[in-house]
Amino acid sequence: MSTGVIVRQKVTTLDKIRKYYLKGEDSVRLSEKQDEIRQRIYKAWNLLINYHSREQAMKVLITEYNCSRAQSYRYVNDALSVFGNPIANQKEAKRYLIEEDLMRLQQRAIKDKDGYLELAVIKQRIKLGGFDKDTDPKFNPEKLQAQTYILKPHPAVLKMIEQFTDAGVLDFNNMDVEDVDFADVNPGDDADDYEPTDALEKNPDE
Repeated sequence: MSTGVIVRQKVTTLDKIRKYYLKGEDSVRLSEKQDEIRQRIYKAWNLLINYHSREQAMKVLITEYNCSRAQSYRYVNDALSVFGNPIANQKEAKRYLIEEDLMRLQQRAIKDKDGYLELAVIKQRIKLGGFDKDTDPKFNPEKLQAQTYILKPHPAVLKMIEQFTDAGVLDFNNMDVEDVDFADVNPGDDADDYEPTDALEKNPDE
């Protein structure tokens, strides 16, 4: 007989409510008391997304459900956890609510044609969204700068190019050329030190 210890993690009421909304009401069975808590959490979330502050939402919950201030505080926190993003922290949910407030304020500024208020709100939304920070580690601003490349073709190549530019257009696809061996020029090396290949030494007219 095995003597190992089996540890079972307790599933809380909040866990069941999360599953209720993530996977559907048929995915979990809630008791009458648990469903009552679910409805109160949902009520708290509706108050928050309808521009109630945390304090205002708590007052409504206390009045409507005759619960304590501590219990109303838990309902609001649970609402932010379940509906904001179950795998994110409460900070992200709060950011969402602030963004909603700023959006509403910006709409009012546009309606009142208050350019100064609108600009102030836009600045706050940029800061809230983190758009004022360079958070992309892959971004390299040097790649956007103008670059200068120096090409040193063989004289035979230059002569060939001159022959094909009489018409004003240089079409490399119509040139009578062949692939040749080449040597890489490393930074710091002098390209003049490399000997031309036999193919480049040939007269292109031949």
